[in-house]
Amino acid sequence: MIKTRVLVQASSRSWAGGVDICMGMVEGEIAVVRTIRRVLSHFTDLDVVLVAPEFDRGGELDEIVKLIDDERLSLYYGHDASPLNRMIDACSDLADSDYVIRVDGIHFCFDPQASLAMLDIAISEQLDCIKLPDDFPVHFTSEIFRIGALKAINNELTQPEDAKFLVHPKCYFSMNAQRYRVKFLTELPSYADEYLTECRHLATQIYAIPRQEVNEHRIVSGDRLGFHYELALQHLKSDMKIIDIACADGYGVNIMASHLKEVHGADLDELSVEFAKKNNSAANTDYFVEDITKLSFADESYDAVTSFETLEHVPEHECLSEIKRVLKPGGVLVLSTPQNSIGHIPVNSCHLIEYSLDELLALVNQYFIVVKVIGIKAGIIYDETDPYGTNTVLICVKPNSKD
Repeated sequence: MIKTRVLVQASSRSWAGGVDICMGMVEGEIAVVRTIRRVLSHFTDLDVVLVAPEFDRGGELDEIVKLIDDERLSLYYGHDASPLNRMIDACSDLADSDYVIRVDGIHFCFDPQASLAMLDIAISEQLDCIKLPDDFPVHFTSEIFRIGALKAINNELTQPEDAKFLVHPKCYFSMNAQRYRVKFLTELPSYADEYLTECRHLATQIYAIPRQEVNEHRIVSGDRLGFHYELALQHLKSDMKIIDIACADGYGVNIMASHLKEVHGADLDELSVEFAKKNNSAANTDYFVEDITKLSFADESYDAVTSFETLEHVPEHECLSEIKRVLKPGGVLVLSTPQNSIGHIPVNSCHLIEYSLDELLALVNQYFIVVKVIGIKAGIIYDETDPYGTNTVLICVKPNSKD
């Protein structure tokens, strides 16, 4: 008889090194606690394991298991940089033919009905992996994996460049569908606007944080923030004068300063700009307090603009028109924003909207020529042949004409 176990993956630290949002509060309850309670209430006949990195041993997650106090819930620690190995070890007593339902600790709105529908398909068709589409709103997602398939890909992922797939094995499966039995759920759930609004309200407190912190605990293989800047540098020239808008503490400016002639940072938050000035003192950098919808810079001031995870926070047309104004003709814009096929009411309460790929291209093409679309699947993983993912990076050029 095939067995199934639910794994809730959580960590006290994000891949960038700061506090992970799964440790934030949702109506007086830690978010990951809410997720676990949802799992326990919907999967009443399944064992549940809270799976966490070794560095969390002896910390707050221990107390979470004691707080929930359910005999079906256990805790596994191990493998700081490899969620894949954590999953395998947490299921060491299961057979290769058994399955796991994997839920992210921050996904307290995950869809249990979709999880069960995928599990039924996986078992009946003996799949290695089944998941929701890459651009489905992440807060509602889960994945189903066959234990033997997890072990198989772990044996293949032996090179340093494979580390990103140890973080997100679902992407390795979907990008190697010719060798593994992989499906996307096709009968997709839909959600009423009232339910989306409810989820958004619940998430208000956990997203009411200053900015994502990047520190010495950063694990590169999962850090999307740093990866955005790596992607940008592939499309910028060393003699460029550029500005990073919504630069926060100057993390990205500091990365780019060693590669480019002159790099400025701009942010609406005065404290962030003050911090950046004090802690990033490269001679070719400068920082400004600016509103992206009404920049103080003269027309055609910059050769390039970078702005990551910003568009979804601000009035879109004011933002893009201002970026276009300060760019020189032929100048480069590199931007990123979440990709979401149901993004008109995003769960992230800091976002005004999240764009499907088609919506984003229709918007940005009004101002720029889009020369490349990168759909980041998860973390730092993307497929050159497939623009769909959880996050979109656009490489754009300002037209040479004045219109």
